[in-house]
Amino acid sequence: MKVIPLSKTKLKAMELLKLPKEVLNTEGNLYCFDYYGKKTVLKYLFDLDGERFASKLYTIEMLNKYKDDLPKSFTIPESLCTLKGDVVGFTSPFVEGKNLASILQDPKLNHTEAIKHLKKIGNLLNDLKNIRTYGSLSDIYLNDLHESNFIVNKNGELFVVDLDSCKIANNSSFPARYLTPMSLLNYTQGKYVINTSTKELGYVKANENSDLYCYNMVILNYLFKGCINRMSIYNFYDYLNYLDLLKINPKLLDCFSRIINNCDNEDPTPYLETLTEKQVALASRKIYREFKK
Repeated sequence: MKVIPLSKTKLKAMELLKLPKEVLNTEGNLYCFDYYGKKTVLKYLFDLDGERFASKLYTIEMLNKYKDDLPKSFTIPESLCTLKGDVVGFTSPFVEGKNLASILQDPKLNHTEAIKHLKKIGNLLNDLKNIRTYGSLSDIYLNDLHESNFIVNKNGELFVVDLDSCKIANNSSFPARYLTPMSLLNYTQGKYVINTSTKELGYVKANENSDLYCYNMVILNYLFKGCINRMSIYNFYDYLNYLDLLKINPKLLDCFSRIINNCDNEDPTPYLETLTEKQVALASRKIYREFKK
C-alpha cells in the first residue's frame, strides 16, 4: 500500500468530516483530505497500539490484497498515513452522498425508495455469500452492519464505508453495534458464536447468521422508527404479533422471528416488496404504543 507522510501542521489544517447526528464515530477522527486534487477521507485512529491496532492494519492489508474480488460498492482503504514515521490512520475514497441512517430516519422518505435501499443491502450480502462459495476468499462478512455504515450517492448507488471493522481472512472480529451482550441475540444459545478468547475484540464472531441478524435489525428499526436491538424478548414477540395483525407477509415475519430462534437466519430481501406503505406507517413505535394502550 501507498504510505502518505503527514505533518502536524498539515493535520491541523484539515477539516473534520461533517457527520449527521444519526452517525456515531468512536474509533477515530474523520478528516476531509485533499490528496493531490483527489478528495479522500482520512481516518485518524484513537488506538495506535496493541491488538486492536494490529488487527486494523491486518484488516486493511487483506482488503487491499483481495480488492479485485470484493464488491465494487466497498470503499476499500487506499493508503496508510504516518506521523513522524508511525502509522496513525488511513485514507479511503470519499463518497458524495447521504448516509443511509439519515435517509431512513427522514419522515418524508418515500416508502418505495426505502425498500429499494434495504434490498441493496440484502443483495450485497448475497454477493458476499457467492464470494465465499465460489471465490478465493472464504471468510468475508460485514460484521459491523448498521445503517450508518452505508452511503447512497446521487445516482442511488449504495456504498459500504468503515470497512476496517469487517471480517476478512481470519482476522479478529471487531466490536459491532448490534452484536453486544445487551442484544436480543443473547436469548438464543449456541447459534451466535460468542467470543471467549481474550484475543478476540468483538463480542460475537462474525458469520452469515450474525450478518443476517444485523440486516434484519436494520429493517426492523426502519419499520419501528426506533431501535429494536435491546428489546426484551417479551416485547419483541409482542411487536411481531402486532406486525402479524397488520398482515405483514408471514415469510418476512418468519425471517424476523428466526433471529432469536436456534435455527439459521434467512435472507428477508425477497419479501421486502410485499410491505405496503400503510403497513410501514402503522408499524411505527408511535402507533404501536397507541395500540397497546
